[in-house]
Amino acid sequence: MQEEKIPIQRAIMVPHPPLIIPEVGRGQERQIQSTIDACHEAARAVAEAKPDTVIVLSPHTVMYADYFHISPGDGAEGSFRQFSACQVKI
Repeated sequence: MQEEKIPIQRAIMVPHPPLIIPEVGRGQERQIQSTIDACHEAARAVAEAKPDTVIVLSPHTVMYADYFHISPGDGAEGSFRQFSACQVKI
């Protein structure tokens, strides 16, 4: 019996400058409100699709020229410490 292949339903890519975080932007984030709005719209699109699986790719992880690294973990964490916002953690 052949395995059923489920196609990718959506792909969303958004810029994500640290400036969008209020504790980093300190008011300057208002200058990139359209970027913030796009991030919210992307989140709404994902929520409305109610997918079984969401795959998040990031340029801020292990990188290889010939393949994508898939983390074996079930979560991730980080902070905005390098942007002088130590209190903001994800």
